[in-house]
Amino acid sequence: MILYFLFFGLIGILLFTSSTGSIIDPATLSEEEIVTMVWKGFSENLGLSLVLILGFYLFATFVQSFFTAGAIGMAKKASETGDAGFYDMLVSGSKNTFRLFLTFLLITLLLLVGIIFIVPGAFAVGDMSTLIENPEASVNGVAALAIGVILWTAYIIILNLVLSLSRYALVIDELGPLEALSEGFRFFTNNKLDVFFIWIITIGLALINSFVSEFAGSGSIMFAAIASLVPIVILEPLTAVLWTRLYLTRKGGKLYDPSYLLSDPDSF
Repeated sequence: MILYFLFFGLIGILLFTSSTGSIIDPATLSEEEIVTMVWKGFSENLGLSLVLILGFYLFATFVQSFFTAGAIGMAKKASETGDAGFYDMLVSGSKNTFRLFLTFLLITLLLLVGIIFIVPGAFAVGDMSTLIENPEASVNGVAALAIGVILWTAYIIILNLVLSLSRYALVIDELGPLEALSEGFRFFTNNKLDVFFIWIITIGLALINSFVSEFAGSGSIMFAAIASLVPIVILEPLTAVLWTRLYLTRKGGKLYDPSYLLSDPDSF
């Protein structure tokens, strides 16, 4: 989150800084002026913009890979033994970060394949600057582009669902990137209903939290701050544990029995 705030803050400064060096207040601009300014700044500095975006994406993905691998490692340790600590996160993260990073890159490349859905619409629309200035100029092109975006979105959702267990297979079974993708796909084909059910639960909880934050958080800054922490403090750990236990259960892994703690709490 800190990385994203810093990155978008830097991009905002670059986009809303005039040639005289003064900062332009976005509140004084209309939506059309903001869109035009952003597109003009991006197109005129295409090389630098792509380098910044690519560099930030790679660095953020690497950091995410460490914490994701650490979280899965902790969930695995807790599921098997009933306990996990900060050291388990460090061990799992350091052991699996690079392989998980490569897996994330492979999944991203697969997601980008779906760009073919919007290519016809993009050609039909033509020059984006013309479209921004006159949105009614190419109605058919915009419709084709919208259909392409919908198809690409559906492709992204399906691919994420099918490969949702790949990262868990990589960390839990210590697989390579390609092996993890293959095992994740194979696990999904053998456990479609279970995977879909947990996927719906996690998405549903996230949507519920989003709706609650939007409607109830507008009148209370404290409530909004608490609601923003729910995904980090509750939903993300819960998701990691649910997926880990599902994978271990279906793969015949050994799970911790909570009755051990109830029978002898001093040994915990």
